[in-house]
Amino acid sequence: MEPLPVDILQLQRRDPAAWSALLARGAGEAIVTAVTAEALCRPAIVPPSVAPPGRAAGGARRYVLTLADCSDPITFIAKQTNETEAALYRRYGDPPGAALPACRYVHLDGDDSWVVLNDVPDHFPPAAWTPAHADAAAATLARFHAAHWNQDARAEWDEPPIPHFLHRLTGPYRWGEVRRFAPSLAGDGPEAVLSRHAVRQAERLAPRLARAAVGLLALRRWDGWPGVIDGAHLAAVADLLDDPLPMLATLRELPTTLLHGAPHPRHWRLSLFDECVLIDWSEAQIGPGVLDLAAFLEGYPLAYNRPAGDCASGTAELRLRPLTPLLEETLVDTYLVTLSAELGGRAAARATRAALPAARCLFVLLTWLPFLADWAAEMPDGTTLPCAASPHDAAPFAHYLTATFERFLRAYRAL
Repeated sequence: MEPLPVDILQLQRRDPAAWSALLARGAGEAIVTAVTAEALCRPAIVPPSVAPPGRAAGGARRYVLTLADCSDPITFIAKQTNETEAALYRRYGDPPGAALPACRYVHLDGDDSWVVLNDVPDHFPPAAWTPAHADAAAATLARFHAAHWNQDARAEWDEPPIPHFLHRLTGPYRWGEVRRFAPSLAGDGPEAVLSRHAVRQAERLAPRLARAAVGLLALRRWDGWPGVIDGAHLAAVADLLDDPLPMLATLRELPTTLLHGAPHPRHWRLSLFDECVLIDWSEAQIGPGVLDLAAFLEGYPLAYNRPAGDCASGTAELRLRPLTPLLEETLVDTYLVTLSAELGGRAAARATRAALPAARCLFVLLTWLPFLADWAAEMPDGTTLPCAASPHDAAPFAHYLTATFERFLRAYRAL
C-alpha cells in the first residue's frame, strides 16, 4: 500500500481536506465538504476470543463523508488497532484479498496503529442470518484459508511477524513465567491443575492455559455450575490441562494458513450485493484452518439484537439460536468442499475433519475457562453461579454454555 500525504491526526479530527486526499487515490477527484463520526454498536455480552495475550483492537467508528455535488454521503470504518491487524491490511488490504474489506489507510504504530476501511452498509446483522448466510461465510472462510495455504513456510511476515498459534519465538515458557499470568495457581503438589509437561507442550499458549486452570479452580470452588457444567466436564478440562498433547499433536500435524482468530458472526459483513467480508483482524495468527472453523461454529449460536434508540450509547442484547447437528455438518461440509475445490489434494480435508474435536476442545479451554476465571474474580465472596433455568441476567449465557460444554465433552471423548 502506497503511503499517503495525510496526517493521521487530520483524519481523526475530521478534516475535510485530509479525507479528500484519501479519496483521491481510489475515486478520482472528490471534494469532501463535511465529515461526521459515530460509534458503532457493541454487544452487552461480548464473547471472549482466542486472541493471544496483549492489547486488543480499540473501538471502531463510522465516518460519514458529505461530498460536493453529490446527494448521498459515503461511509468508512476507522479504528485504532494493534500492529498485527495494521500489518495485515498494509500487505493485503489494497486491493483486498478474499474475506478482507478494502483498506484505504494504514498508520502502523504498535498498539496505537490506525486503519481506515471501506464500510459495508446495510449488511445483514447476525441476528437476521439464515443458514444460507452462515453457509456463505463458511465458504468465504475456506477461500481465504486457501489463498494463504502453508503461510508459515513463506518469509513475508518477518517485519512485523504474524504470530504462530503455538510457537513462541524466544522458546517455551518456564514455569515461573507462567505463574506470573496466574499467581493463584498451585505448585507441583497433588492439588495442582496445570502440569509442567503441559506448559512445555503448550509453548505460546502456556499463559492462556494458566488462565484456563484458574477458571477450573473457580468452578471447583463452586462445585461446577448447576445445569451447565458438571463433574464430567470438570474432569475433562483437568485431563487436558494435565496433558494437552493428544489435543495439540493433532493440530500440529495439519497444514497452516493465515487465521482470522475470531470469526464470530458479529465480525462478518454480508450484504445483498454478495459482499462477504470479515472485520477485526487484530487476532490474526498462523495456524491450522480448523481453528477458525471451530471458532466460527461455536460463535454461530450467539446472536445480538440491535438496540433501540441511539446506537452510539446503546448495547445489543444477547439472544441465542440453535446450532443443530445437521447445520453444523452442513457448514463443515461447505468449508471442506470449498477448500478442496481451491486446493485439490493439498487441502487435507479428511485430516481437517478429524481434527475438529481437538480444535473445539482448544477453543473452549482458551476462551470460556479464562472468561469464567475473570467472572469469578469479579464476584463477591460467597456468590453462587445462576442455574440455567434462573431468571438471572446471565441465564441466556448459561443456556449457551450448557450446549457449548456438551459439545466440548463429546469432542474430548473423540480425541
